[in-house]
Amino acid sequence: MYKVPTCHALLLFVACVVSGCGDSDRKPRSAPSIKRAPIRVVELSSTGMVAAARSGGDYLVRMQQEDGSFHYLYDAAMDRVIEDAEYNILRHAGTAFSLFDLYAHTKDARYLAAANRAIDFLKTRFRPVTESNFLYVLDFDGKAKLGASGLALLAISRQIELDPASAHHDVALQLANHILVLQEPDGAFLSYHPISGDEPERDSLYYPGEAMFGLLEYYRLRTNEVRLLEAARRGADYLIEDQRAMPELPPDAWLMQALEVLHKIKPNPKYVEHTIALAEAILRDQYTSEATPERYMGDKNIGGFGPGEPRSTPAAARSEGILSAYRMARAQNDQRAATFLAALKASAKFQLAHQFTKEDAGWLPNADKAAGAFQGSFSTTRVRIDYVQHNISSLLGLAQVWE
Repeated sequence: MYKVPTCHALLLFVACVVSGCGDSDRKPRSAPSIKRAPIRVVELSSTGMVAAARSGGDYLVRMQQEDGSFHYLYDAAMDRVIEDAEYNILRHAGTAFSLFDLYAHTKDARYLAAANRAIDFLKTRFRPVTESNFLYVLDFDGKAKLGASGLALLAISRQIELDPASAHHDVALQLANHILVLQEPDGAFLSYHPISGDEPERDSLYYPGEAMFGLLEYYRLRTNEVRLLEAARRGADYLIEDQRAMPELPPDAWLMQALEVLHKIKPNPKYVEHTIALAEAILRDQYTSEATPERYMGDKNIGGFGPGEPRSTPAAARSEGILSAYRMARAQNDQRAATFLAALKASAKFQLAHQFTKEDAGWLPNADKAAGAFQGSFSTTRVRIDYVQHNISSLLGLAQVWE
């Protein structure tokens, strides 16, 4: 996917308006000298992070279409929705989940309405297997992914909790049944339900954690469904053993969140230990001012995560997992909690510097439309819905534990 460098994107936009060019790769013949705003210096506060999350929610509300889907990919410098970007139903479900979280925190009915509309669209991708009493979620690439069932179950569980009149337990149960179908006797999960015959052979890092998180959130509402808890427990045991055998622990933030919920329901020291170990591994890739010269990426990138150019969404997603580690460590009076909190604050500053605001986005052709969105990195002005989703969730989480 071609990305226009940030500092040139608006020049290109202006030149195309003046010359009438239709090719986005054509170089502008002439354009006024326009400079983008400098990268913001962010002062953190709990209220400021909630305001930023709300601004992100407002962006999603503006970008939602009548059928409940969202304008999936938007280039703020070009003021253009990228129409040929293939929609991803996992990211849609995650976006619905973040809007429910935003409603729970603010009680703003606009976010609840948007989340419910997003669920309505999500349901159009459900495919029943009647004889087996389960639903799978068909993504737009023709694949039925474990993670899609997990995040759909997660979003609908939150809908059941916050707006039971709009939710359907039978749908949630059928999604949970699909996750159970994909679990093997040793606790491992298959990443794909075979329907097309060309499913990838490799397993997804994130799908099992997403599935377990969904199972556990639904179990909290249906404690008589002990099989859901047992499936999550067996999945956790398998993943912990599997990951401990890896040369390096992976940045599995979804598993970290699932382990936090599982530990609250069925306490086990190994859930705490593994979540903290995952957080420590993630933090080895965080850019800091104390990093060695070859690892120092400049002041603007402090708080982001490597390797390579730090991006806003990995920072936000990793912060969601680190938040789980922080809460678990704090509950154990573990001194590492202070390290996790400092890392979360550094990441939040990095994330917030990627958010377009009306006050500093005057260089954009449509600052009102872009306001609240999170650009992918400092080198692109493109915004995808999951960029906003993860930043909303992580900022709300940090605001709730702010000290």
